[in-house]
Amino acid sequence: MANQDLPTLTVNAGFHDRDGCPVSVSLEHPGVSQLHDHAVILTDVASGDVISAQCYAGEDGITTLTWILNGLAAGDSRTYTLSEGSVAGETGVQLKDEAETIVVTLNDRHFTTFRYAETQFRPYFFPVHGPNGCEVTRGETSEISTDHRHHRSLYVAYGEVNDVDLWGEGGNSGRVVPQNFTQKQGGTVVGRIYTENSWQTQAGDVLMTDNQNFRIYNLPEDAAILDLDLSFIASAGDVHFGDTKEGGIITIRVHPSMNASDGGKIENAFGGINQPETWGKRANWCDYSGVVDGTHVGIAVFDHIVNPRYPTYWHVRNYGLMGTNIFGGGTFEKDPSKDGSYTLKQGEEMHFRFRVLIHAGDATHGKVAQKYHDFINPPAVEIS
Repeated sequence: MANQDLPTLTVNAGFHDRDGCPVSVSLEHPGVSQLHDHAVILTDVASGDVISAQCYAGEDGITTLTWILNGLAAGDSRTYTLSEGSVAGETGVQLKDEAETIVVTLNDRHFTTFRYAETQFRPYFFPVHGPNGCEVTRGETSEISTDHRHHRSLYVAYGEVNDVDLWGEGGNSGRVVPQNFTQKQGGTVVGRIYTENSWQTQAGDVLMTDNQNFRIYNLPEDAAILDLDLSFIASAGDVHFGDTKEGGIITIRVHPSMNASDGGKIENAFGGINQPETWGKRANWCDYSGVVDGTHVGIAVFDHIVNPRYPTYWHVRNYGLMGTNIFGGGTFEKDPSKDGSYTLKQGEEMHFRFRVLIHAGDATHGKVAQKYHDFINPPAVEIS
């Protein structure tokens, strides 16, 4: 297909430097739909440099074009042409099905494994690798049997759903049971693991359903980004979320050597440090960092401005837990008048957007505050 049949794109950094920044735009342009699942490239008009890009059909049927923007300073712009082709040596994001797991590699390097066996209490990612191949989360480890065994790496859960515990792993705890993959696709730039799940009592009665749509981007080993678009769906009657600290709508349990109680550090968007200044506090983002096998690494969670009750409260502990919780206001603030419980009526949905950023160093070194703007204030793209 000739380049003149495809659009030209100009991206403007805006007020922030952009590096390792995922960019996605919708393209309603003749011929672009033919590029789904084809290798495509963007060519910098000024320099001639070529980078990988990816076209795929969005849920609305409109083509989405995604690439990683690097080295664009605040106030600068860059123009690309789009064409078929591939960048030598890049295998991108690959998903490999194994027994009730999906192994995710980035350019042939193991990044994470998605675990969804029905015998589990919920799906989760473990291990999750960061700089120098270090594990940045805790999951299948020996101490899990005695120390909060339900804190399994990276997952979605909540502690009071119609008075049922879907946070712990006790004898009466409910389960988040996978029902279907709506998308399971790798790509040169982004891999997609989209799941439909049923939230059930211990006896198997359905409380509600959810959609957990994960996107994993092809970044180098010193950084990683995982996005989650999450929907809670009142598909089986009203759903009451109780006011409890026991929840992390998106939850991380960091590697034990990163714990703030063992030399690691918690930081939030307002400068709070460690549990006394971050637990039960509201903030746009929260970051956990520490040293793993001699490498200083960190992991941050971003709360998007479109989310209900933004900014979220944080259930974050010096012993390694970090999670978002918008329903626990009365508990966190020790004030019953600020009860945060909520009832999602039959047929209604509640939608969230989160980003997980893995980086080198602490929040300052990892430029977490700057990269939060990549999420909520992405660079503008003009299409011609």
